[in-house]
Amino acid sequence: MVAVLNEPTPLGAELAALQGVIDRLDPLVRAGLTPADAQQLSAAVGRVKNRLDALTVRAARVIHDSRLARRHGATSTGDLLGRDLGNDRSAGNRLLGVARDVPEESLTDQALSSGDLTLNQARIITDGLNNLPTNTTPEQRALAEQALIADARRFTPKDLRARADRIADQWADKTTVDRHESDLLQEREQHAWEQTRLSMWANGDGTTSGRFTIPDAQAAMLKTVLDAYASPRRASMLGREIDDYTTRVGQGFCELIERVPTDRLPNHGGNNLLVTVNMNLADLEGRIEDAAPGTITTDGTRLSPGQTRRLACDAKLLPQVFGGESVPLDLGREERLFTRYQRFAIANRDGGCAAPDCDRPPGMEPSHHGHSRDGV
Repeated sequence: MVAVLNEPTPLGAELAALQGVIDRLDPLVRAGLTPADAQQLSAAVGRVKNRLDALTVRAARVIHDSRLARRHGATSTGDLLGRDLGNDRSAGNRLLGVARDVPEESLTDQALSSGDLTLNQARIITDGLNNLPTNTTPEQRALAEQALIADARRFTPKDLRARADRIADQWADKTTVDRHESDLLQEREQHAWEQTRLSMWANGDGTTSGRFTIPDAQAAMLKTVLDAYASPRRASMLGREIDDYTTRVGQGFCELIERVPTDRLPNHGGNNLLVTVNMNLADLEGRIEDAAPGTITTDGTRLSPGQTRRLACDAKLLPQVFGGESVPLDLGREERLFTRYQRFAIANRDGGCAAPDCDRPPGMEPSHHGHSRDGV
């Protein structure tokens, strides 16, 4: 049998030559760079990367139109593209979004191909053009596109998006532009609320991780508060000499949670929100050396004695102390539903909802599964 060698395609030959250029650059860069050379390298590579991204956009269009993903067993074109981007489906979907939304051979597409725009800038400009008033003429659209491409050289992505929302000021009066921007923001804010999510999961090592998506306005508020808690000056005053910003923010977030004014929160299961912790009185007061841990009754989280004492001093926390003065649990038959302290006691007794197969915390519903005091 005679082996048949496939002739390299012109595209394949050029891609191999590109790899060769990178192979020759690598030892030059590793040998050491002067600051001037490093700046030149950064600028040139950034521009080349933009041009390479433009080529991948063109490839993504062909892959999408050919429905190649299904033949390769991928769930979507974004999934298939993501396999070449570090198995990152989100990156593949972002690339596909630019490929679908940026019109081929448009001014934005040309600027991307010449290296003047990044993928993100191209997407922002396209979104801005798609959000123009419905009565915009082709000439006005072209004027807006040219202005935004020029603005991309000096604006951050966030400022470029804000500029795109008001790009109609190139031909319209301020009142019209204000009204148009307000409509866009209202629609965007409604979408943000609908997309708001938060999830958390225990890692099993004493930490909990999470993921959230919230509207920009609330994110800005949260960041402002956390920056105040995580300021280096405040950390130094508290004896927390931590250089890592993310660690300071994380610890500040914990402190913020502990200091939430619970008397201003909505009722939760018929009660003002209050964390209850089980602990013996002697352990809480620190009278014995080998103190036992405490338990948060809402989900069974175990706390060291020191942590429990600290929270008892600073946070809105109700110790359910055994061996000390108790809170009355039976206040007669005047109220049909459980009283405030009866709910705390039931939570402690059951360690959650007592109904079979229910994993909700005890405060999730005003009366668990419709139980009244007669149904205890």
